[in-house]
Amino acid sequence: MSSFQVVELVKTSNCLVSWRGIRFSHRTDYSMSNEWFNEKLAPGGNTENGCHPDEAEAMKRYLRGETTELEAAHAITRPIENSDNPKKDLSRLWSFLINALIELPFDSNIILLKLITAIEYLPEPDMTGVVESNRPADGNLWHGLPGFLHAYVNLHKSSDWRELATKADTKERDRLREYQVNKARIEACLAVRGLAGIPMDWGYETVADALERSDALLDIEVPAAE
Repeated sequence: MSSFQVVELVKTSNCLVSWRGIRFSHRTDYSMSNEWFNEKLAPGGNTENGCHPDEAEAMKRYLRGETTELEAAHAITRPIENSDNPKKDLSRLWSFLINALIELPFDSNIILLKLITAIEYLPEPDMTGVVESNRPADGNLWHGLPGFLHAYVNLHKSSDWRELATKADTKERDRLREYQVNKARIEACLAVRGLAGIPMDWGYETVADALERSDALLDIEVPAAE
């Protein structure tokens, strides 16, 4: 299979086809998502162990259609911009957004991608009052989404998932299939939009693994490559 054919497979992934075929109404299953938000909130307000409450509220209001992506981008990034250590706290926001992409229902993913795009184009804040060691290395908080790719790899690029799937019972294997397929779809969306430095090579690898690996788990890897 040529590189051109692989790119075409990635570009016509379920994610992008669905963008053309769905009318998005800024609605989702809030009996599920409210529970999800409660799980992500930092216990006792300690943001070392969860998201900032203002970040959670900003995303909730956005998913409910109460704010635009630009309004939501300003609101969800405000705790970082007001932080004494934005360099450290930035990973908290990226983890929150990444887990939302992977874990929330698919109809939320499309508008979350719009939110992430809006964040990337926010004006950079004045950080002259922040200790230099607490600023991002390249001086930018938003342009290029610095650290997003690193956070994604840490959270969702496990190298031992095949071993887990091989040992899993039917129910757990189904869950792993759903996770891998959804993850591949999100990665394709991020890559095609040119967000966060997600490499198109990941799409090539997904397709190549399904076609060529001797230990490929076809019931999982073929749907992920579609």
